[in-house]
Amino acid sequence: MKTHRLRAATPSSGARACLRACPQPFFTVLLPLAAALAALSAPSPSYAQAAPATAAQSESARVYAIAPGPLNDALAAFARQAGISLGYSSSQLSGARSAGLNGQYGVEDGLRALLAGTGYRAVNVDGGIRVEAEPPSATSTLAPVLVTGAYHAQTEGTQSYGSSMATIGKTEQALKDIPQSVTVVTRKRLDDQNLSTISEVLENTTGVTISEVADGGRNFYSRGFKITNIQYDGVPLSRSFYAVGNSFTGSTAYLDRVEVFRGAQGLFEGAGQPGGSVNLVRKRPTAETQVLMEARAGSWDHVGGMLDAGGALNADGSLRARAVLDLDSKGSSIDVVKERNTNLYFALDYDLSPSTTVGAGVLVSRLRSTPFFGGLPRYSDGSSLGLKRSTFLGADWNQWDRDETQVFADLTHRFNGDWRVNVAATYVKETSLTSALDATGAVDPVTLMRPMRNAWNYDKSAEHIGFDANVNGRFTVLGMAQDLTVGVSMSRLTSKDRIEYASNYLPLDVFHPNPHVPKPDSFPDSQRTSRYEPHVQKGIYAQLRSSLTEDLTLVSGGRFSWFESRYTTQAATWDDVSTAKASAEFTPMVGLVYALTPQWSAYASYADIFEPQTATTLDGSILKPIVGANYEVGVKGELMDGKLNTSFALYRIDQKNRAVQDYEAGPVCNGGYCSRAAGKVRSQGFEAEMSGELMRGLQVAAGYTFNSNKYLSDPDREGQTFSEETPRHLLRLWSEYRLPGQLNRLSVGAGVNWQSALTNSISKVRRPSYSVWNARVAYDVTSNWTAALNVNNLFDKVYYEYPGYVENRNNYGAPRSVTLTLRGRF
Repeated sequence: MKTHRLRAATPSSGARACLRACPQPFFTVLLPLAAALAALSAPSPSYAQAAPATAAQSESARVYAIAPGPLNDALAAFARQAGISLGYSSSQLSGARSAGLNGQYGVEDGLRALLAGTGYRAVNVDGGIRVEAEPPSATSTLAPVLVTGAYHAQTEGTQSYGSSMATIGKTEQALKDIPQSVTVVTRKRLDDQNLSTISEVLENTTGVTISEVADGGRNFYSRGFKITNIQYDGVPLSRSFYAVGNSFTGSTAYLDRVEVFRGAQGLFEGAGQPGGSVNLVRKRPTAETQVLMEARAGSWDHVGGMLDAGGALNADGSLRARAVLDLDSKGSSIDVVKERNTNLYFALDYDLSPSTTVGAGVLVSRLRSTPFFGGLPRYSDGSSLGLKRSTFLGADWNQWDRDETQVFADLTHRFNGDWRVNVAATYVKETSLTSALDATGAVDPVTLMRPMRNAWNYDKSAEHIGFDANVNGRFTVLGMAQDLTVGVSMSRLTSKDRIEYASNYLPLDVFHPNPHVPKPDSFPDSQRTSRYEPHVQKGIYAQLRSSLTEDLTLVSGGRFSWFESRYTTQAATWDDVSTAKASAEFTPMVGLVYALTPQWSAYASYADIFEPQTATTLDGSILKPIVGANYEVGVKGELMDGKLNTSFALYRIDQKNRAVQDYEAGPVCNGGYCSRAAGKVRSQGFEAEMSGELMRGLQVAAGYTFNSNKYLSDPDREGQTFSEETPRHLLRLWSEYRLPGQLNRLSVGAGVNWQSALTNSISKVRRPSYSVWNARVAYDVTSNWTAALNVNNLFDKVYYEYPGYVENRNNYGAPRSVTLTLRGRF
């Protein structure tokens, strides 16, 4: 069963930005191609269907322009234009065609006309609409589906942990038709697990691990490589260069889902690392009026609330709005630490015509906190100090003020039932002001002294601009379906960071820390300013999905990228400039998908991605880019009438051309060694994943990852582990069961996150394997209100999140905590 909701993307001021910044050949190729394809695919006037003279011109009547074609596509177009959702089985409708629909109709009359002569009918069930075979040919009963909005892959309202579709590849595609690994974290799972920040989502996602940097930011890894690109509704931005500002503290209240792609995503993103990418998909306005409310309270003085309201603003529903306000305040298991988060989101969608929809929105996020950065030290022999998990080694004047503003706009124009163009742009501005005291230095086991406190100020700001425009559509060659996507993209980052330190500011007794210490009047030890001016990449890409036979599909594509980056650092006694550049760098992708049965597919794929370098060779030239290649084979299943997704993948990533020191040339580069592009690393393993309804009433999201990685070629580290942040074994599991019969109002949930041991090769600190169990009990108080109690770290496991150093960066995982949530939907 699939619920079809087609999204309407929109234009923006970013279009003008790209006209200035993108190479002109991009538009000279894209726009004429869009016009030509539209002309070739336009329906013949003889097939146009006139509107009947019916009295069904109700307040909900709209003008439709749906071309003749496959019934699947016609229904998707109708759902999109009507602002409703339809439940039906895509496999059941395979091969059926519709004569299309032109004119003004109400929903019921429109569906009746669209389905005329197809052998199918629309049925109202429990307030939803499903499409089923007309009697007597009906062979099965389809479960009713009701989802607000008009977007295919939208998960809000589905009440499922599984989504059969994803949009991280520019178009809506079934997961089993994508020859790479993709996880979709749905809105229901975000709510059930109380995954309130993007960081919490990734920490509970198959194959993703974290590492905290000393200044509070977080890095995320997939398949042993850092995730460097973040997409916002499919528009990629490079945000890994801004660790503090990009610590993923942002709320998930405005998101419909999070899509996590594992492997090399060079085709649609350009430069980056081959581990994966994340697509944050925002909630969009709904045609139906709805109000969502949430109140929460929990451990450590945690209180918060959310209000989410949306619906049509005019009689015909062509103008729709949505607003989300989320407020949250909480303390911490760590003494003194606290934070307040405010997130305000507003979005509009407007149908300029039955074929054209524009949208725009803004998100404002504000964090005010008293943080603890740097973590705890250890004894000099590497053993744990055994400190309480509440130990705070900072000062009561520690401060972190983070502000982020996102503005986005997009446009979708549907030439007909087969072809459309999408244009989207995103702008992100963020500032991060930090004043903090932390601790560093191993503790002498005899004297119990030596750690010192360091004070520092960070003043960081950045602006990101992303733009993407693409044309996608369907045509046939020798009777076989072909799906083509052609597009251009651009991203630009500028930043300014000012950092100052006061090292060894005060001595510290870690066993009796005092947070009430004075703030330094000056920071004499280190002051420097760094800038990206700018960090830019542009690209043109294409992907073709070709049906070679009824069961075999070839997916092929490629991207040409232009990249330029200049990073400068200015200190009191020194300065430095690092530059990187790539011109027309080509990143290919090719895959085969074979339909074993209507429910199972097997696939194989190759994709790569490049990463420019700043190191120089003996002759002074910059090293050629690092290339990361992902090889993958696997099987995917869409079971239980489409309600359950399963996958198993074997993968290998080879990353070559990495900079290594050129010992043969000697220390002739400013007193140090030059570099050679001769390093190579390999990461390989397998993943197994399941998401959706495993049996009636039981929702599950489970993923297991095995990974082995090492240096294949490196004069200093050959044979050693490459990614010390990546465990060999990683399990993510969460499930919820709704009791049957008279206990149907009650549901229970439970899950575990487990990972194997890790060792820091520098400090030799070993973090043992650990598992953390979580649980939930929920009760539907009424048909509109649900109360839930979540317990995290159910058995109060004491553990370190990852192996740190003897000097610092040893962070306890959070102790047991409880959160009571009351949610209402109207």
